[in-house]
Amino acid sequence: MIPKKTLVKDAHIVKIAVELENYVPQLICLDQRQPLTGKIQEICSYWDIADPQNYALEFCDPNNQKYVTEKNRNEIKNGSVLHLSYSPSKTANDTLESLRSGSTMEKTKCLKQLATLSKDHTFAMEFIKEQGLGIIINMIEDPSQRDDDILKYSLASFVELMEHDTISWEILQNNFVQRNIHIVCNFQNFSKECIQSALSNLENIVQNSSKYVLVEKEVTLQDLLRLLQDANSATTQQNAIALINALFMKADEGRKRQIAHTISAKPYRLALIGNASGRPMEMTHQLYVLQMLTLGLLEQRMRMKMNAQDQDAHEKIKELRRIAFDDYSGQMGVGEEHLRRGGGGSGGGNVNFSQFYKKLGFKCDINPAQDFIETPPGFCFEKMSVYEDD
Repeated sequence: MIPKKTLVKDAHIVKIAVELENYVPQLICLDQRQPLTGKIQEICSYWDIADPQNYALEFCDPNNQKYVTEKNRNEIKNGSVLHLSYSPSKTANDTLESLRSGSTMEKTKCLKQLATLSKDHTFAMEFIKEQGLGIIINMIEDPSQRDDDILKYSLASFVELMEHDTISWEILQNNFVQRNIHIVCNFQNFSKECIQSALSNLENIVQNSSKYVLVEKEVTLQDLLRLLQDANSATTQQNAIALINALFMKADEGRKRQIAHTISAKPYRLALIGNASGRPMEMTHQLYVLQMLTLGLLEQRMRMKMNAQDQDAHEKIKELRRIAFDDYSGQMGVGEEHLRRGGGGSGGGNVNFSQFYKKLGFKCDINPAQDFIETPPGFCFEKMSVYEDD
């Protein structure tokens, strides 16, 4: 019997489809060892395209729309569908031409596409290399720009271009910072998309640029909290809290305490935590960061030992007991004084206060102040949490 030949599958070759608008798709075998430029030439030749150097392959998956490069080509699998499109270089140059000399309608259409294209690292690097970022910055800074769509898409494109972390935030001038500040402080006059982008830009400026002093000076906490109260967008709220966090982290100790005191007021606290449940994970994270920052102000006090002679501290412990067991809030007298001095038993109307302190979790239920003399837990009675309600 003649043995059957066993076909050995080449792991370097994948079978894919390549699409181009108005053309019948090509079903091809792509050798991952072959340079992409060579394969693109073959694909273009099949469709009689004369300038293959101006074309590139793109992934078609809605969740993975980006150019295929030598670095990411390993993501191409058997059955993948790719799209033949203009190369990042040609697309960047065509975009810049429209932005420089196109009509308002052409610029708007171009900027809308740019906001999506800029998410791709390969395209973003080509666009920045051709000085495209400077054009976008100028469009944002232009005070005569009244077209909301142009401003909206310019800001969105800028955010996406800077997301690649290849350009320093120090390049920005005061005019750009002031423009974003104006949008945030006058949010009633701008679309939610403009506000979201401006908030994101200011957060990054505070974190990554010496221009943060300008933001700290001109964007008040009341501005941001007012925005939080009026915003009907989860993304706007999330970005506003992120900016508050950035300003908090940059502030000195006195300013941090001032911020914590302001946001602890009930109207602002409700604005911060309103509808927090069910919000996106990033919103929950920003609220968590804010709470950690405010609670961090108690770190030093938390680690302090309580002075056994501090009458005010003793009164706060009593107040805690009264709040928890308000049925006995009015029953005070000799028994409490006896407990404060370390005595046991009951007093003041035969009320045994030690049982209440035990229910509250005190280790030393006879003299609860003793728990605060040890460290931890330290000496900390203030209400600082943004999640706490009256």
